[in-house]
Amino acid sequence: MNERTRVLLIDDHEMARRGLRAMLSAADWIEVVGEGDSCQAGLNLAQSLQPDVVLLDIRMPGMDGLACLERIKAANSRIAVIIVTLYDDHHYVLEAIRRGASGYLLKDASTADVIQTLRNVADGQLAVEPQLLREALATRGQPGLPGESARQRAEQYALTPREHDVLLLVAEGLTNKEIGGRLSISEDTVKKHVQNIIWKLRAVDRTQAAIMAFRLGLLDPSA
Repeated sequence: MNERTRVLLIDDHEMARRGLRAMLSAADWIEVVGEGDSCQAGLNLAQSLQPDVVLLDIRMPGMDGLACLERIKAANSRIAVIIVTLYDDHHYVLEAIRRGASGYLLKDASTADVIQTLRNVADGQLAVEPQLLREALATRGQPGLPGESARQRAEQYALTPREHDVLLLVAEGLTNKEIGGRLSISEDTVKKHVQNIIWKLRAVDRTQAAIMAFRLGLLDPSA
């Protein structure tokens, strides 16, 4: 990672922001460029600062984190958002993933976990447990036509067989390195396939690509 990753913190608790800033200071490739104490303040800062990643508290007074997440992604889809939550609230985390969050952190996470999550997201990965990602997608599936396989449906979006293989693993939450190992191809090759998938599905990132693929019925590995 050659350039520093610019991070914006949005949390209504000053102590939480201070704690995150202290944790992130342990990595010289991370630069905290601003702090917002509410969703509206954070939205204004996101617009003016254009950070690479936002660490967003999911529960705040006024506009909550889910609504704030949608506003951030609508204004600039390329900003990655990591949800920060005090409780491992299944409903909120699942809904955040559906709305485009690239990952989530519990507020009792260690410094190493926080920095690793930032690194994964900054590298274009999903920082989401595979099972959680599958659950987030599971309620949004759309069956194809009778007798039509997922591979055939993928072909309608100009996805090659190899891109479809990669898409299936992206939807499982695997990193590019893990996908490369599973398919015996290089990590750089995986990155190119992921970029092609995102472009062909007209998605903004791999999270949205996975969600769209499930809605379009492209994720049945047996089909």
